[in-house]
Amino acid sequence: MRYHFVVTQDQPPTPGPNAAEIKALLESLKTGLDAALVGIFDGARAWLHASSESSPGAFWAALQDMPCLQTDWGEWDRELLESAHARVDCRCASHRLEAFMFHRRWILIVAAAGPLVGGADKVIAHAIEILKRLLPAARAGRSSPAPAGGGSGGGSQGPAELGIPVWWIRGWPSG
Repeated sequence: MRYHFVVTQDQPPTPGPNAAEIKALLESLKTGLDAALVGIFDGARAWLHASSESSPGAFWAALQDMPCLQTDWGEWDRELLESAHARVDCRCASHRLEAFMFHRRWILIVAAAGPLVGGADKVIAHAIEILKRLLPAARAGRSSPAPAGGGSGGGSQGPAELGIPVWWIRGWPSG
């Protein structure tokens, strides 16, 4: 199952009061975990809220550079919704994508070349606790999605076919 993330705006969402702190945390996670990229996705608004990369476009481009990340994305969605954690290892055994959901809204995405460093689970759990304090628990009202490729430095290439689930674009599951 493959989904499409469609660029619908030219500007990213307006940064919130904790934007700089969140960005710094994601950049530190990327460095500390030796990850390829780290991002936080707002499931209520269907956009990349912040990432370790210079722009949303750079984040999605880096993720697209891992075409070997293929799995049953419907099952991946279910796993993420049921356990608040989902992982996929690539076919070439060189990449890994992990997602952690909290507040039934936010999804921390960590992509790495190979396995994460030892102790990564504790570092990620600590980062999620910090993010829980920095990001609102309540779902925001639905609005049009922010760009996958907008913002400075990323350069949009129009609609991008991604090999990851984007169920948040289809709306929240019932229950």
